[in-house]
This record gives sequence, structure tokens and C-alpha cells, in this order.
Amino acid sequence: MKLSEWAHIAEITSAIAVVISLIYIGLEVNQNTAAVTANTRQSMIDYGREQSEILVTNETLSNLVDKGESNPATLTPLEQSQFYEFTIWRFAMWESSFLNHEKGLLDDESWIAWDAYYRFIMIGKPGYTQFWSDTRATWHPLFMDHVDAITVQ
Repeated sequence: MKLSEWAHIAEITSAIAVVISLIYIGLEVNQNTAAVTANTRQSMIDYGREQSEILVTNETLSNLVDKGESNPATLTPLEQSQFYEFTIWRFAMWESSFLNHEKGLLDDESWIAWDAYYRFIMIGKPGYTQFWSDTRATWHPLFMDHVDAITVQ
């Protein structure tokens, strides 16, 4: 075989190696994306569990949240501050799941479930309506539009 034939074989082999490398990198990127998505979902579950655990184990906070949700006008200024502080973290979780979904980091099925949960805890509870009215301007504009569309219904 001539040197030019060997060079041609080397080029073909090189091209095949590049294609195989690109396929491998693509598979690795897909696995990494799946891992990031799973990690995002697990972090959300952990945070939601922590919030629930606090409410279940702290009767004073549970009573305060119940009072704040159902009859915010009866809250003292300190109680309103405490209710708002707790509620900020609930809404921050909702906003985070919304934005993660918008960026493709949270799949549609998970987003639908999280959104339904937060709609459930918010709708029909005047304390959350008042909270939203008082804090609306502090949230991401796309999230504001999302929650506004819910509260108008």
C-alpha cells in the first residue's frame, strides 16, 4: 500500500472516531441532564417535606398559618409578619418550580403537580390573596403573570 492510501484510511478512521466521540458526548449530556432534573425534583420534594414537617410538629406555627390563611384581619402585626415570613418561603418554592419548568429543568408532569399543590393551598384562602397583593411586586414578572391569572379566576 502506498502512503497516500494509508493517509486515506487514517482520515476515515479519524472521522469514525470523531463520530463515536460525539455520540458518547451526546449520551453523557443526556445522562447529565437527567441527573440535574432528578436532583431539582428531589430538592423540591425535600424542601416541601421540611415545610410540612415544621407545620406538623409546631402547633403554634400551624395555628398561626391556619389563622393567617383563613382570617388575616385577625392577625396581630407580629403574627402577620410571621405568617408572611412563612408564606414567602412557600411562594419562593412555587416561583422556583415555575422558573425551573420555564427553563426546562422541571418536566411537565412534575410542574403540573407542584402547581396544583400551590393552587390548592392558595385558592379560597384570603390570607394568601392579601399576601399576594402586598408582596406581588417582589416576584419574577413571569411568575407574577402566572399567579395573577389564578387569582383572577
